[in-house]
Amino acid sequence: MITVPLESRHLSAIAAIEAEQLPNPISLRELHEMASRPGFRGFVTLPSADADPLGYALVLAGGGAADLVSVAVAPELLRRGVATRLLLFALAELAGEGVEEISLEVAVDNAPARALYERLDFREVGRRPGYYRRDRELVDALVMRRTL
Repeated sequence: MITVPLESRHLSAIAAIEAEQLPNPISLRELHEMASRPGFRGFVTLPSADADPLGYALVLAGGGAADLVSVAVAPELLRRGVATRLLLFALAELAGEGVEEISLEVAVDNAPARALYERLDFREVGRRPGYYRRDRELVDALVMRRTL
């Protein structure tokens, strides 16, 4: 398994993982738009250099700060360390580019993701009431941040 910066050829596979894993997925069109932004950084974990991504992290960065927009791993690889490996790579790359801090939002009821972020030294700095919509329910988001 290797982790590398995202290339445009990875976007279709990322859209498929988004659709399968997340309640409000980013569409392929939105991924293309995001990838065209100057502050966009993406990272993927692949089984081999020419394969489709098994997981990804999407980041918007600028002015020494970054926002982790989306992270997901293919369902068959959940809880196998892929997300940890991916995020450690992304954090190191971002730090090397001069990013000093990174923030994210995570649903309060997403215990596995919260545990991962806490293991990686993200700390809660705020809360966004009703940030996520799931069917007829609104779920709060925790805002988490860490220094690089």
